[in-house]
Amino acid sequence: MPTINPEQAARRRKTNSKILKFGCLPLAAIFVLVLVLAAIGDSSKDDDKPAKEAAVDAPAYTVANKREKTKTGSVDLVVPDATVDTAKAAIEDYAQSIGDGFQDYAITVVRSDADKVYVCSGRWIRDEQAAELYTGGKLKADSWPAIDMNCPDPKG
Repeated sequence: MPTINPEQAARRRKTNSKILKFGCLPLAAIFVLVLVLAAIGDSSKDDDKPAKEAAVDAPAYTVANKREKTKTGSVDLVVPDATVDTAKAAIEDYAQSIGDGFQDYAITVVRSDADKVYVCSGRWIRDEQAAELYTGGKLKADSWPAIDMNCPDPKG
């Protein structure tokens, strides 16, 4: 092992001192910054998703025009004083009763059985394979079954 002279040793000690003094400071700052960003990132994850509206209880509805085939079905739900929120709640409520044999089910909310215009329409799809078959892959979801809703509500 080669020996170093006192001048070289002094220079190394001075360099090491600078590295320890200033070299660790940027590393510590980066570490603190990462911790702060991680904390902010966790709280902003909720901001990225649309705020879930306050849960609305499903209104009383009357089932009308129910048609069911082997794997598909459709139904109108009559809710006389329906709003978009109550119509969505009614669709979600009815969707819970759809049997295992169905792949695609159309659920429409109207204010009267004679109405030609709907408040909300939902399309319940069993799984990703059914979505590909019945919607051409238009409906994508994180979990299945899923409901694709459309609520124009022209009178509301």
